[in-house]
Amino acid sequence: MTKIVEVAKKWAEEHREWTIIGVALPLGTMASAWERGKSWFRKGPAPQDHDARVSRVQAEVKRYGNARAEGAAWAQQPLRTDRKGAASMNTRMSDKSGSQTVGMSDLTAILEVDEARGVVRLEPFVTVGEVARYLDGRGLQLEATIEMKDATMGGLVMAVGMTTHSHVSGLVHDTVTAYEIVTANGELVRATADNEHADLFRALPWSHGTLGLLVALEMRVIPASSHVRLVYRPFYSLEAYAEEYARLVKDDNPPHFLETLIFGKDRAVLMEGYLATEAEVGAGRLPINPVDHHIRPLFYKHVESMLELGEDERHEELIPMYDYLMRHDRSMCMCLAQILPTANEAWFRYTMGWMLPPNASFLKGTRPQEERENTIRKQVWQEYAFPAEHFADMVARVHDDFEIYPLLAYPCKVIDHGGLVRLPRNRGKSYSGRPEMGAYLDIGIYGIPQRIKDGDERFDTVTRVRKLEREVRSLGGFVHTYCDLFGTEDEFHEMFDHNLWQEMRTKYAGEGAFPTIYEKVKPEVDPLGFLDEERSWNADAAE
Repeated sequence: MTKIVEVAKKWAEEHREWTIIGVALPLGTMASAWERGKSWFRKGPAPQDHDARVSRVQAEVKRYGNARAEGAAWAQQPLRTDRKGAASMNTRMSDKSGSQTVGMSDLTAILEVDEARGVVRLEPFVTVGEVARYLDGRGLQLEATIEMKDATMGGLVMAVGMTTHSHVSGLVHDTVTAYEIVTANGELVRATADNEHADLFRALPWSHGTLGLLVALEMRVIPASSHVRLVYRPFYSLEAYAEEYARLVKDDNPPHFLETLIFGKDRAVLMEGYLATEAEVGAGRLPINPVDHHIRPLFYKHVESMLELGEDERHEELIPMYDYLMRHDRSMCMCLAQILPTANEAWFRYTMGWMLPPNASFLKGTRPQEERENTIRKQVWQEYAFPAEHFADMVARVHDDFEIYPLLAYPCKVIDHGGLVRLPRNRGKSYSGRPEMGAYLDIGIYGIPQRIKDGDERFDTVTRVRKLEREVRSLGGFVHTYCDLFGTEDEFHEMFDHNLWQEMRTKYAGEGAFPTIYEKVKPEVDPLGFLDEERSWNADAAE
């Protein structure tokens, strides 16, 4: 029996794509349908019952706090939410076995939209897709919307969220007007930029639930046009697209959306998105492309086809707003190519495309340990932001180290509020009380290094990722914490300024009651454990 299992496992590894098509994709689709079916027959959390849900969370936290004060052994474990580890959109599988969990998974309601103030109030586990669809039906959209339907709004603002509008709006958390937090002593606190909890408001972004439990948030919304006019322009040299990027970002009236997909060191397509007017849509001059429809080519493949246009050429089309906002969802932000290369083939799109994207929670929850190690040792799933003037140098560095394509790149405005993310010139300094802004560039690297594809079994992936992380750190940049962190805790503290965070841990009694940020974001498989073997490979090669 054991031999049969081993043979089956080996066959599944060697034919992983067909395993996904024949097993994981249908089962994941059924799991998604089951979840939707339960919501049809069972009413979701009612907005009017929000206060009752928050009171329940407070009661659980107070019970924990009292037991902790009395020395109960179970209450010496840190508090975390009861959301399943597989449900998160990061690369990790969170282990909560050593924590006490608080029932919060039903905080999934959109509470209200205040059009006069231009805000929407949400519970933390509302997903991007849910709020985008809800607002789209009202002619609105979040000021900053990321492209993954299943990402939760609470996760984005308490970790990191960045969009193709971030060069105008800042990061997703910069569009938050209020956080509602249950602190370690069970107190409900509403933190805004100008109330008595303003310091907490500044400390919460990137804090990953280590200062309190988020039970609601308020975010800015803006009027949405029905379509985006998207302009595609191909470039055939790194210098050319880096220079054009810099010009557009510095423009007094930059495009509403700005993004580049890089398909080779000297091959990229720059996309400018403008909110289409009713006249543009009604004129019928431009084609309408619903890019999120399952029979359409995956968005990044559609973009790649623009390289055929030639030098100084462009293509314009109208994309329905919701389709644009979710344009990378079906391809899992281009990661799908690594596990399902045939996903863009016409036969697949027309027959099984409706099942995309795969149920990420199902894939993650059924991932074997060996595959998890492969995501660290044989693949790169990283996203970095750094001062924009280093764009061309970083693309060249990523090319030399990994030769992974396509790369996702877009500019963003980083606003230094004296919290965890500081501009390089302000690191270690007291906050002046005045927000300062810096122009950053973001690069997403998702895939298998070319040398591993070519059969190099001794490619030192972990060593190279650590070097790249060190380079980003030296430039005053940061890694997105949904990715695997390859640094030590000391290196993590070099990258993010923990001073205000530590003050708020003390002020709101979070020390010991909640994990530290590093404990929340470090991978469950330690990348540092592979360094000795990689050093031996390099030593052998040097002899």
